[in-house]
Amino acid sequence: MNRQQHIRQSQRIISSHWKNDAISANDEASAYISRVPSSEPEHRFTTERKISERGIPTGFSSLDQALPWQGLPTRGLIEVVCAQRDMTELQLLLPALQQRSQGSQSLLWIAPPYSPHGESLRQSGINLRNSFIITAQTQCNQALWSIEKALQSKECSMVLAWQNWLSARVLRRLELAARHGDTLGVVFHRRAQLQSPSTLQLEVSVSTDLPSGKRALDVTVRQVCGQPQDSRHRLLVS
Repeated sequence: MNRQQHIRQSQRIISSHWKNDAISANDEASAYISRVPSSEPEHRFTTERKISERGIPTGFSSLDQALPWQGLPTRGLIEVVCAQRDMTELQLLLPALQQRSQGSQSLLWIAPPYSPHGESLRQSGINLRNSFIITAQTQCNQALWSIEKALQSKECSMVLAWQNWLSARVLRRLELAARHGDTLGVVFHRRAQLQSPSTLQLEVSVSTDLPSGKRALDVTVRQVCGQPQDSRHRLLVS
């Protein structure tokens, strides 16, 4: 199946699932937020549950050891804050993409800055038959609506989305949607929130001036379940 067919099939899936929804995604998330108790025991229980599960290794042992799941969390929202947009940061997610693309659920790419290269993804072990793309031309409000609904859907195993900036309020909605749908969401954007409601916040920059000629990802773990961190790692990539 070629790229255009993937896009059309993705659009058909979204349309058939959501076009008759009487409640907007934002209204639904707001209603859900209002039902979540704000007491400290609830927050502590949620944090403990997020951290108690073993995660998905990134393939970079120093980063895995710095994370409480010994890898990426299996559910919730991951923020990747990166000013550059060459998609090298996807190296952090390759094992998760490989794992999540093998089942019957869909892997959804929303507004990537560049079209994912199908053959490269296939050679990396990603099942393209379960991967669907919503193009970068999608308007921001429609993209956010699609991200939220996909995270809530039991038919998506993983959602990747690119936006320039997301407010703490929107991130909170997406975190709740991922928790409600028991899925993993990754949002790439350019400006970090100081107090993020997401499960994990990473700041990433790409270094290309290494003597070896290789590239490196400079990764800083900024927050884990709302708790500030400052763990820094240089990860060599091909």
